[in-house]
Amino acid sequence: MFEDETPIAWTAMPSHAPVMGADGSQIGTAESVLGDPDEDIFHGLVVRRHDGRLVEVAAARVKKMTAKHVLTDLDPAEAGALAPYHRR
Repeated sequence: MFEDETPIAWTAMPSHAPVMGADGSQIGTAESVLGDPDEDIFHGLVVRRHDGRLVEVAAARVKKMTAKHVLTDLDPAEAGALAPYHRR
């Protein structure tokens, strides 16, 4: 799935990219990237779910970013149980 899409750096992720689960279903859209660009440390993503909730996807669950999609290893149950995002 999405094998033909070229990976990009986390700092180049497009705004509002679709965030996909392991089964190919869309979890939501990427609202922002969590990280430190000066230190090149990627912490994760803030994702807006279809119900409008903002949730956090940890960097370890993000498997690939492309110019069109963000791919995760989350199954539907895990995606539904993501923790709400709280600005730090």
